[in-house]
Amino acid sequence: MRRGARIKLSKYMSYLLRHHPEKAGLSLDEEGFVLIDDLVEAISSNPRWSWVTRHHVIQVVTGDEKGRFQVVGEKIRAAYGHSVEVRPKYERIKPPEILYHGTSRRAVPQIKREGLKPLKRRYVHLSPDWDTAFDVGRRHDEEPVVLEIRARDAYRAGIFFTRAAPKVYLSDPIPPEFIVFPED
Repeated sequence: MRRGARIKLSKYMSYLLRHHPEKAGLSLDEEGFVLIDDLVEAISSNPRWSWVTRHHVIQVVTGDEKGRFQVVGEKIRAAYGHSVEVRPKYERIKPPEILYHGTSRRAVPQIKREGLKPLKRRYVHLSPDWDTAFDVGRRHDEEPVVLEIRARDAYRAGIFFTRAAPKVYLSDPIPPEFIVFPED
């Protein structure tokens, strides 16, 4: 499969498994899983995607550097980023000392007041390194702000953390006292 087609299929799979399974007639279980064959059938029933096979879906999963999807047996789910009402079971982990969050400049004043919140998602998304956070932040602002999160201190204070993918940590809301803001 060509790279461009793989990226477009990955985005469509993310859209269905994270946000709108009903648009393709899918029903996710409580942890966000659906049968792989049901996903393939739902995608390929759309004339635009009629060429998609199980092989293509698995190719997207195995080639995804960000670990957006999880396959367990005959089921698949989005690993993180859900806006639909699902409850993936994540193992609580002790995070690294520092994690990072890329955001827009306009969001910083509110974050200073209220901390980091998941907004439309289920968890706050954090990155293990500055560069990844910067790239994430660039989706919202050409000159994003990268916040340093004192993750280990937040964990000690009882905040839930998990690692959903190699470059994605998830957490409950992070109060401002655990966020280091760059100098203005």
